[in-house]
Amino acid sequence: KYGLVNLTSNAAIIAYVNCFEKLGLDAAVLKSIDKTKPATLRFDSSTACKFLQEVKVDVPMERSYEEKEETTGSDASKKTTKTRVMKAVNHVKEFHWEVEVNWSISVYSGTSVEEKKVIKSRTYETTLITQSKEGLGSTNLPPMELSLSWLLQQIDMVELTSQFKVDTEDGDTKTPRRNNAVQKALDFAAQLRQWCQGIEGSFFGHLQQHLLRKHNPIYRNPHTFTIGHLLGVNEQYSIFNPILPLMEESGPSDGDDVGNGVESKSIIELQYSNDSNDEHKTLLNSKDISKLLNEHVRTLEGAFSGIEESWPSESSGGILSSSEAVLSLLGNHLRELSAQYTETMSYIESMMENQLIAAIGKRLTPNDLDKFVKFHNAKLLCPMPQPFCHAIRRPEHYPGNISLYHLS
Repeated sequence: KYGLVNLTSNAAIIAYVNCFEKLGLDAAVLKSIDKTKPATLRFDSSTACKFLQEVKVDVPMERSYEEKEETTGSDASKKTTKTRVMKAVNHVKEFHWEVEVNWSISVYSGTSVEEKKVIKSRTYETTLITQSKEGLGSTNLPPMELSLSWLLQQIDMVELTSQFKVDTEDGDTKTPRRNNAVQKALDFAAQLRQWCQGIEGSFFGHLQQHLLRKHNPIYRNPHTFTIGHLLGVNEQYSIFNPILPLMEESGPSDGDDVGNGVESKSIIELQYSNDSNDEHKTLLNSKDISKLLNEHVRTLEGAFSGIEESWPSESSGGILSSSEAVLSLLGNHLRELSAQYTETMSYIESMMENQLIAAIGKRLTPNDLDKFVKFHNAKLLCPMPQPFCHAIRRPEHYPGNISLYHLS
């Protein structure tokens, strides 16, 4: 079970890095981070609005009016009829605003936020049209930060391999799930999930609430993408999840885990192991895990290709482009990875618990332990001591107390 925890945890780490690479956190950036200080991934966003002009737009109405005019010439038999059609037009005022949206993802070490390295960003200007002169306002959203210290500690920056391993010699290690190493991994998964939810709720929610919802031109573009399309990107593309607690009945032969012959598509590889213990024979070898991780990269690239073909480019000037679609897709997928890892650790723990219950024959409770102690004492102490319990009562008095004194 410890080997299975190590294997799935390393697969989760590599899957995280695969997604972060698409956000700009590639091998060069990883190696440039100062490991002696806490590392932080930061998401910043802001919007600025400026009033441009007021425009009057004529909107034809469905109503129309006809007027007929008959004229008679010199000859009474010659008559001409003229029909004049009048259509109603509604004059609507539109207010045009220049909106600048800026968002960026950066990484920095320690507290040097000013020296942060921007790894992905987009700045664009567009025009929003409202039917009210109420100002849209400028907003600097609070930054969303994610600590990368634990993730970087699990990566060998020289070999670019994942090196997570539970210390079974540690006194605090109780089970494959209840130990310091896995607890820190679960804490990172929870923080990652919260970071992605923050981007979706804060940034995308702000775009929907304060910009896209107020954009109300008379003549709309039917091909405009909405927040609904953006949040539905994850359902359009199926991305493989490589965090799987899989085991096999027949283990690999000796030497299969040394140089598995599968070229890794990830910037972080799985660290090979020469452990030939029988306990690890049921685990998937590194060749199979590498294939799973390569499938993860392949489906990620396929999803990005589909987004680039169907969404406007980031230079199009619209509020929503392929960059926002990729950001939404990766945010949703990272949440799925973190949730899958949490469920995997719980599954491994429950699997060990079920095996232990099957070996004992039942689930033990404190009452079972109490019965065992009484049974053991009955055999050890013969005759068995009787419970010391005596009722002390006086007529028409509350029950009293009994005390034992030692007389010298």
